[in-house]
Amino acid sequence: MNLAEDTLTKEAPPRQTLPQIRKEETRARLLEAAQKVFALYGFDAASVSLIAAEAGISKGALYVHFDSKEALFREILLSYVQRRSAATAARLGPGVPLREAIVQIIEGAWTIHQDGTSCTLLSTEFFALAGRSDWGRDAMASIFDHCSLALIRFLDGAKERGEVRADIDSATTARLMLALHDGLVLQWQTQPDDIDPKAYIAPMSEMIIAYISVRNTAP
Repeated sequence: MNLAEDTLTKEAPPRQTLPQIRKEETRARLLEAAQKVFALYGFDAASVSLIAAEAGISKGALYVHFDSKEALFREILLSYVQRRSAATAARLGPGVPLREAIVQIIEGAWTIHQDGTSCTLLSTEFFALAGRSDWGRDAMASIFDHCSLALIRFLDGAKERGEVRADIDSATTARLMLALHDGLVLQWQTQPDDIDPKAYIAPMSEMIIAYISVRNTAP
């Protein structure tokens, strides 16, 4: 064996066994089924029996992977957090001009809600649970915290480049940006025929830029 082959052998990830592969496939099927059931019935009306039936497995098999429907919902919410945070972070490169970056941030956030999956419908349920349970509140707080941190890093970097006003508090501004976006999302979900998300990207961008940009600072 030559050096290149030896290196590839050492770096190759361990192969999964057939039971491991089947376990992951079942887990993924359960999460997909749970997402559909939660979106259709809401968290309170959804049951483990409905989720198991949708996934085509027994309740006993479901409990091998998740000990409750709360655990399933948490996993779905975690995936949502990761996707939303990644979408925000991916559009915050240091070389992107401020105006373009703000537009990309808003477009990325809307993409999460318009990706055609049932998770889009679940975002309303996320907000509802935050008002009904401690664990739902903690889960939603994690979404806001993850997204806020990404926005804070972006705003601090823009300050250093002289694009954002030095007197702007990055943490407060990040929360205001999230509030503006999420408030419009709730309106869109309750009045989908009256709200065209794409029509609001430019106005939202201009509002944010007018507040943070050094070019809009009074002399």
